[in-house]
Amino acid sequence: MAFDGFLHPDPKRPDTSDAEARLAALHRQAGALVHDFNNLLTVILNANEALAAQLPQGSTGRELAEAAQAAAERGAELVGRLLDLSQDPAQGPVDCAEAVAATARRARLAAPRSVTVEVRLTDAPLMGAVDGAGLESALLNLCVNASHAMPAGGVMTLTAQARTLDAACAQGLALAAGRYIVVTVSDTGVGMSQEVLARATEPFFSTRCGRGGTGLGLCGARDFVEAAGGRLVLASREGHGTTASLYLPHA
Repeated sequence: MAFDGFLHPDPKRPDTSDAEARLAALHRQAGALVHDFNNLLTVILNANEALAAQLPQGSTGRELAEAAQAAAERGAELVGRLLDLSQDPAQGPVDCAEAVAATARRARLAAPRSVTVEVRLTDAPLMGAVDGAGLESALLNLCVNASHAMPAGGVMTLTAQARTLDAACAQGLALAAGRYIVVTVSDTGVGMSQEVLARATEPFFSTRCGRGGTGLGLCGARDFVEAAGGRLVLASREGHGTTASLYLPHA
């Protein structure tokens, strides 16, 4: 065939212009929805701030209003990230000890009264090369799971410490040797069988089907820590509780 100076579309290849136009339209619609949702969050934030100001300092009502305020603020941050899900999260540095302490405060307010939340931290900052909002979201998911695992009550413990992995330990975790921040969420709950433990991080796998479980908490925590270059390790025995450990890159 002679070249006539023009590029002719391949009739067997679909035209991408229509798909690109629809993608652009969806992006605009997503932007509009995020804008509207952010407006609603602004109303919630302002109302909570006004409500908290009218309640006595140290009262249960004041604590609940402040917890709702903190959750709405975190929601506003997450909404801002919806526009571009493919963008890599900011890689710190973040004080993981502060993230653990902040999550523990929320967990205490959300957990049943039969569940005690304890925190064990060192005085020194524990700087991790991770996204702060993502870390708190992952930890809160782990705390919710821990709370559900203790229907009769128990103790939830959050810890954070620096740890150096030698070559042997790192190989066992499929990580590079070096310094990490290890954040753990432990419970004294019902624990998991080996069969359940093997599937625990599968998307939508849940032992709470029909009782509010989505099966995305552990999966989301795993995806977050692996995207940061770390590892989620689960240890559990039936009747002996569960410990979820997040190995996070040291900043």
